[in-house]
Amino acid sequence: MSATTMGVKLDEQTRTRLKSVSEKLDRTSHWFMKKAILQLIEKVEAGACIEDVVGPDTLEKDSLRHSITLRRHMNSGS
Repeated sequence: MSATTMGVKLDEQTRTRLKSVSEKLDRTSHWFMKKAILQLIEKVEAGACIEDVVGPDTLEKDSLRHSITLRRHMNSGS
């Protein structure tokens, strides 16, 4: 199995939190991020919808920033 490196931009506060929780588990930040990504993939594959992942209170703001459908719609000029 080949692997590809992918970057994730994190602000300083998130990086600090990531380092802290990783150290609490005696694991690397890389391990923690990979584990979190795999768990979220499994959750969605099992049927979770966006509301289950993001939460209804922040869904609108998250969608405006990250929705692929909204980006396509905005870029098409429709």
